[in-house]
Amino acid sequence: MKSLSAAKSGCAGFTLVEILVAMTIFSFAVLALGAGTIGLIRNNQTSYLGTSAITLAQTKVEELRAMNTTTFAALACPSYTSTGCSDSPTASGKTFSRSWQITANSPVSGVNQIDVKVDWTDYTTRSMVVSASVAQ
Repeated sequence: MKSLSAAKSGCAGFTLVEILVAMTIFSFAVLALGAGTIGLIRNNQTSYLGTSAITLAQTKVEELRAMNTTTFAALACPSYTSTGCSDSPTASGKTFSRSWQITANSPVSGVNQIDVKVDWTDYTTRSMVVSASVAQ
């Protein structure tokens, strides 16, 4: 009959190689989860700032549309870079660059087209344009 200590030594736990393989697999799984989490955080931040940009653009469009005909006709914003046709509002803790242009008789005669462009930088430079039309 074998001694009790000899019977136990044949099935005593994991080998060093098995532990290293398990740790390697676990490490790759943790790294993949970390990379996925970072991607989710970036996408959430981009969506959040994109929503803020849309809100800023819509606010400016509504502000311009609410002007009376005389005040609106006196605006001279033929391009985004014209003097007095831009500002730098802050939303969601971020400063955006907002500019607008007004195109007379576009898309048809008697209608003005308003384009509001909002630029910002998060992980890269981003830009979006909201357009609206106003009767002259």
